[in-house]
Amino acid sequence: MKRKRYAFALLLVVVVAGSCRKDLLKQNDPSKLTEEGYFTKPGEATAALLGVYVAAREMHYKTYAWDGGSEMMYSRINGRPYSNYTPGNNFGSSASRHWNDGYRCINRANYVLVNVRAMIARETVPANLTILRRVEGEALFLRALAYFRLIDLWGDVPFYEGVLNGNDEAYSLTRSSKTAIKDKILADLDLAAQHVPVSVPKADQGRATRAAIIGYRGKIKLYWACWQKNAGNTTDAQAHYQAAAADFAEIMKPAYGRTLYKGGDPGPATAPFYGELFNGANEDAAYASEVIFAFTNGGPLFGASDYQSDQFYGDTYLYDFGTRSTGAGGVNVAPTMRLVNRYQLVTTGDFAPPLVPLNPTTVADARTRLNSAVNPASYAGRDFRLKATVMWDGESINEILADGTVTSNVLTFLYKTNAPTPPYMFADGAFTGYLYRKYIRQISGYARENGPQDSWMMRLPDVWLMYCEAINELSGPTAETYDLIDKIRRRGGLPPLDRGLFAGKAAFFNAIEQERIIELAAEGSRFFDIRRWNKVEQIWTQPNGNPLLSTWNELVRDEFRNAIERDFQRFYIFQIPTAEIVNNPKIKQNEPWL
Repeated sequence: MKRKRYAFALLLVVVVAGSCRKDLLKQNDPSKLTEEGYFTKPGEATAALLGVYVAAREMHYKTYAWDGGSEMMYSRINGRPYSNYTPGNNFGSSASRHWNDGYRCINRANYVLVNVRAMIARETVPANLTILRRVEGEALFLRALAYFRLIDLWGDVPFYEGVLNGNDEAYSLTRSSKTAIKDKILADLDLAAQHVPVSVPKADQGRATRAAIIGYRGKIKLYWACWQKNAGNTTDAQAHYQAAAADFAEIMKPAYGRTLYKGGDPGPATAPFYGELFNGANEDAAYASEVIFAFTNGGPLFGASDYQSDQFYGDTYLYDFGTRSTGAGGVNVAPTMRLVNRYQLVTTGDFAPPLVPLNPTTVADARTRLNSAVNPASYAGRDFRLKATVMWDGESINEILADGTVTSNVLTFLYKTNAPTPPYMFADGAFTGYLYRKYIRQISGYARENGPQDSWMMRLPDVWLMYCEAINELSGPTAETYDLIDKIRRRGGLPPLDRGLFAGKAAFFNAIEQERIIELAAEGSRFFDIRRWNKVEQIWTQPNGNPLLSTWNELVRDEFRNAIERDFQRFYIFQIPTAEIVNNPKIKQNEPWL
């Protein structure tokens, strides 16, 4: 299909009648659709909306990769989505695809909104109006997600709500203030929340609910509060913390039906229930409990793209998290020792002594020494979520063939032991000395990039932690926020927080950050958290930065070594793609990139 492109890589052709829903992914070729004669029935409006979901899904493709820009994940993802996910001053210059994907989503949403609002204006049947208003609300929500991501990464960006009339109009756009964009998308979410249902049936899993809209409305307010706090605008920050807390409190009400998966029970230490959220086998139970918003992935029947993108509909977890022995993966992401050190002891609820990286080929007792990173005993008695998230020397998992078949061969991980056959797994990409267990499904029937595991974008623990953060900024910890933290810690087998040790704002913030690191590991949150908290300079202190070491005490890479102020500024605000400025000189580059 010939594709027509305008500025910002905006695809101004008719919206794809595709879907992020597994039963609606296969739709008509969008090149066969025209505005005339199409937006005539509510079902056609819904089909067009599903094309916006496809674009939004691609905008958040491999969302876990963003953690590679933090200190908690090593990433060597160098293909789609075409970003250099590593800490440093070049990250922000490699994100043009994210800019393009954001505007693709916006353009599709605008196209739907223009046409659906015309349908609403002439519709007289109440049932049809309900459907069309819902479509309008979901399109507003997805557009808000796109603009939120754009202002987070680039600050002021071009803003428009209609369908652009060719290059002349596109090239006339200038950057709108992120304040104005924030106000507009929050107003859009206010409207959307009125028309999107509180819950959806299984057939509609992946479509937004009212909880998703209110949750993201609160998240945008929370981020804005952080940005204003960093800028010294205390009054505006406090107002937005207050508004964010109110939104989070709303969706915590029983009417929204959200609760922790399996009631937050930790399960056995050898097979924690937390891990079941990410293995592709328990999606219905996850949706019925703590999932607030997700992008769906299709599984083995879906091998066609959406006509606009270069990615398919199955999950990509085995491709990036797996090894050659677990689904023919490439170990493109791996946990760091910094992450592993954050898993606390179930006996005390506090941190264990830091792991000591040792090379067993030069240190005779490396595999038995106390706290050695290559001694399996060093990992005993920790937060159950460690077992569900990370594999270290001596950990085992069932073999997964390239076609997705899970065999009875139990393979053991041993860093630098890359035997192609049992009992050891072939894991030649494990540069940190660790692998992820999280997302490595142990159910057969799904080849490497055709997995069924949906991508959780917002879960209840995330909402609880954002609520705790907002309340803490307003008044410090409360009995309610302590209880919420304890509920999350309980799923890791940890004791409650010591109220005396976490009584002040600063100490309680540390508890919030701790749980966000552990609970949301490899879910794409950490990179955005450290930027909104202005913590980047604290993590990579100068002059040495924070060198990444393997469990064998090898230097994996330097990070922010001998960095200057501008290096950090470039991490906080990205470079506007050069091609956009060439095409439209009215768009000015962000100052750190001049």
